[in-house]
Amino acid sequence: MKKLIYILTAAALVQAACTNLDERVYDQLTADDYFDNFTEEDIPAALGSVYSDLRTLYAGDNVHTEGCWLYTNEETGDGWVTPSRGGSWYDGGIYQRLNNHTWNIDDAHILGNWRKAYAAINTCNRLMYEFGNADIKAESKEKLMAELHVARAFWYYVLCDMYGNVPLVTKYDVPKGWLPETAPRKEIFEFVVKEIRDNRSLLTEKGYGRWDYYAATMLLAKVYLNAEVWVGESYWQEVVDLCDEIIDSKKYSLDSDYKQIFVTENQNSPEIILAGCNDEIYDSALPFRIHLWTHHWNYRYHHDTETFFWGGCCATPDLANSYDPADTRFEDSWAEGPLFDNTGELTGVPGSPILCDPKDPKDQGLPLVYTRNIPIYNPGKPESMTGEGAGVRMNKYEIKKKAKNLLSNDFVIFRYADVLFMKAEALWRQNGKTADGTIVGLINDVRRRAFADFTSSKMLQVSQLDDERFLQEYAWEFCQEGHRRQQLIRFGVFTTKKWFQHEGTSEDAHLNVFPIPRDELLANEKLQQNEGYPRL
Repeated sequence: MKKLIYILTAAALVQAACTNLDERVYDQLTADDYFDNFTEEDIPAALGSVYSDLRTLYAGDNVHTEGCWLYTNEETGDGWVTPSRGGSWYDGGIYQRLNNHTWNIDDAHILGNWRKAYAAINTCNRLMYEFGNADIKAESKEKLMAELHVARAFWYYVLCDMYGNVPLVTKYDVPKGWLPETAPRKEIFEFVVKEIRDNRSLLTEKGYGRWDYYAATMLLAKVYLNAEVWVGESYWQEVVDLCDEIIDSKKYSLDSDYKQIFVTENQNSPEIILAGCNDEIYDSALPFRIHLWTHHWNYRYHHDTETFFWGGCCATPDLANSYDPADTRFEDSWAEGPLFDNTGELTGVPGSPILCDPKDPKDQGLPLVYTRNIPIYNPGKPESMTGEGAGVRMNKYEIKKKAKNLLSNDFVIFRYADVLFMKAEALWRQNGKTADGTIVGLINDVRRRAFADFTSSKMLQVSQLDDERFLQEYAWEFCQEGHRRQQLIRFGVFTTKKWFQHEGTSEDAHLNVFPIPRDELLANEKLQQNEGYPRL
């Protein structure tokens, strides 16, 4: 079993304490006993539900259709697309609408991300209320509450990024019938900054899979990095200072092997600053199924897994064809080429080529090959689709032999390479988008491990760094990690850049945030719709 801690929450303890007081309990702690002995070491266990909520960023049964931070933020960008294949992966056109920026206020991804964030915020508010009223030693309570404040601030960071103007709810014990009003994006931004700044010094210095001092420091740097877009104010020096704090701590370093950051047992990578923890046995309630979203259903026979696959998302041709041929990150991130029946179970002949199923007659008799290009049949129409093999598939997170339908790889939320990129970007913008040796040196520190022979021709040169190249560097290093939409918005090309079937002709800035979901507007008349979207 991995490093996960499976938790009895404070709420359960309080409930247990309300049972028959004459009963002698031998296998449980009462709430009083628990809180009497509560120390800083008990905080991870007490906050188990907070970290379970963190996993809704990327995990769950139907998050590809219902929406999650990872899928939505990648599908709306230029590196990831989910074409229909033989009648599958249409799902009412949701993936096309996301990639083409034609979503609406009824789409499940719009509602799903909103509700996941507010459910997590409610968890934090509930635990603040429960622990705030508990008799815990002052120092332990202060640290516990600080971790809750930063955890909640993260979810408001997500909401501020995705929706802009949102309700700010900070209490659990609200009056019956109370409904929150919409707060301006600037107020959300200032709230998040204050919550992190006021509490990060109280956090444990380093604790894997939780909000420790350096994870909070990186979160604050992320908030400041996006401030110019969100509130029209720049904090480039603050970003540099916070990144330097992480760098100078020497608590983290670049992993010598890019692939090791994403292997099954990746908890020991020196690069990971914050991860969502997963276990294939114990996490069936929120399964990590990134591998099922992408590979062809018969990939099972190629890779010898227990699970079948669903055959959906893949790299856009724009991204797949942009890599330097010598850049090992392509092979480490994407699966390309023919599939073979390496088990012999499908064809009876181990090692023989796998043919398309086929779900569509156009694939009849063709070998199953993952290709960089994605031809589209009936483009622009609801029934448009592609072939079974089109598109290189996600290969970033290791799929171990005999893999089940959920993975034990921890999902990487923040990592050290991004600290170097954030510092480089802040210095570059602070310098009027003019590169120098320090700026390209930070990016080259990350590029270096991607090339067996890192000669001057592979190094980023000062003269090469502009907006387009910076975005490419981000894509090559951080594809499939959930940050792409934010990067494109920060560089001002989210609506105007052309990729795959996204025409890139719109300059309508309202698309830089998602609409408030219709269901939420109907439930709360105090909510204000974001500009450019219909009220109902």
